[in-house]
Amino acid sequence: MKLLKTVIFIMTLAVLSSCFGDKKSIIGSDLGNTSFVNKNFQGNTIEFDAVTDVCSLISKEKLASLYNVSADAIVTVGQGKFVQNGNTKTCMLRVKLGGSNWNFLTGMISLYKEVSSSQDAGGISEAIGQGENWKEAWSLKKSMSKSAKWIPKVGKAALYTDAKRKLEVKLEGYTLEIVAPGAPFNKEEQAKNRDFEKISLQMAKDLGFIK
Repeated sequence: MKLLKTVIFIMTLAVLSSCFGDKKSIIGSDLGNTSFVNKNFQGNTIEFDAVTDVCSLISKEKLASLYNVSADAIVTVGQGKFVQNGNTKTCMLRVKLGGSNWNFLTGMISLYKEVSSSQDAGGISEAIGQGENWKEAWSLKKSMSKSAKWIPKVGKAALYTDAKRKLEVKLEGYTLEIVAPGAPFNKEEQAKNRDFEKISLQMAKDLGFIK
């Protein structure tokens, strides 16, 4: 069963990574290394069950300042408008840049509740790093991406993948995932060379999930 879960996870990551040109061979990598786990993690600042609407945690003024726009350029779509369930809470973000109604950046903030082995039918949650035995999957995820890097001393573990503008922070009982608003196919936007790693980390701090 463990092998099956690993195979499923590898296939899923291979498809996703290839879409971004970010696929890397895991041969000779640090696969299985769990030294990335933060042994000095001091506990959550926000519990999963305490969040009813992720969008309500967002300061539009603070997010706007990261993109040099006004607060009214920030649009959020969350509770009541976006599909949620007991294990997932999501807020979709848009940063309007002006001009056309289609000139905007998109991003997302999601919380994924940790799933226990007894409730993980087929082992899918564990295979994608959202189960209680998450370390192996996170190690594999890092090993398969050329642009992924560990962020030390953040949460129980933190992984930033530049090709996806994505920050993942493992907390007690759940995972925080932030995709910093961007537009990968907009050449004018790409020319700005935004530091999405810095932006996503600041977003996590402004939301209150990390210090």
